[in-house]
Amino acid sequence: MRNKQQFDDKLREEMQKRIHVDSELKEETWNKIHQTIFEAKRPSKSKKKSFVAALGTIAAAIILLTFGLMTDTGQAMLQNLKDMFVEEKQEEIEIEGQKEESNTQLETNEALRYVIYVDEDRYKMVKGEEVDRIETKEPLGDRYPDVYMEISRRENTTTEDVLEDIEQEITADGLEVVRQEHVTEPLEAEVIQGMGKETTNESGKTGHQWDTPIHRYYVTETRENQVFVIKQAYFLEAEEGHGARFHYMLESFEIVE
Repeated sequence: MRNKQQFDDKLREEMQKRIHVDSELKEETWNKIHQTIFEAKRPSKSKKKSFVAALGTIAAAIILLTFGLMTDTGQAMLQNLKDMFVEEKQEEIEIEGQKEESNTQLETNEALRYVIYVDEDRYKMVKGEEVDRIETKEPLGDRYPDVYMEISRRENTTTEDVLEDIEQEITADGLEVVRQEHVTEPLEAEVIQGMGKETTNESGKTGHQWDTPIHRYYVTETRENQVFVIKQAYFLEAEEGHGARFHYMLESFEIVE
């Protein structure tokens, strides 16, 4: 992902800080152990087992503390998400064959433990109790189909069950499934896409129209029984506009467990 290098650099920097702190903690702890071993009276045979067990527990705790803080989970316990990423950054993207600069703003969800950079010039994040939605800053008007990207997490389920539910949702929206496959870009996930059915226009030609709705879902399983679902909604004429911008924003999507 495009944000992966920045994330790795930030994580490496924080790891170095934590390692320094933990080294001081380890030295203090080992000094206490040293005092216990060499300054206290020699333990009797009946107490040796409990002494060794306690010593092993202390050593294990130090190891767990040190290496635990060097993992993503350890970092997440010590910091909120906004402290782990830069607030704003500028990206070069390509829209309809033209390169342009995109100003992005960090958006986070502490409960769901994810981050994403949103094109702040064109879109805004609307937080909800169950679903976060990225939508256009300016309303498009009634003649246009909905344009948005939603992020949610489903509990106590599997990717397979979620895909079945989405198929039913696509049908209920009056669309038909036109694509289903595993992808690695803009993120690794199962993708399923629904599209409005072909219609006949005023000229008598049958096919998809400029305003044919497209609903694309990315489904990625993070841990057992937890599945993230990202839904993109736009229309055929906007595929190289809003559709491409959603793709670039989704490249920055990160789950921090």
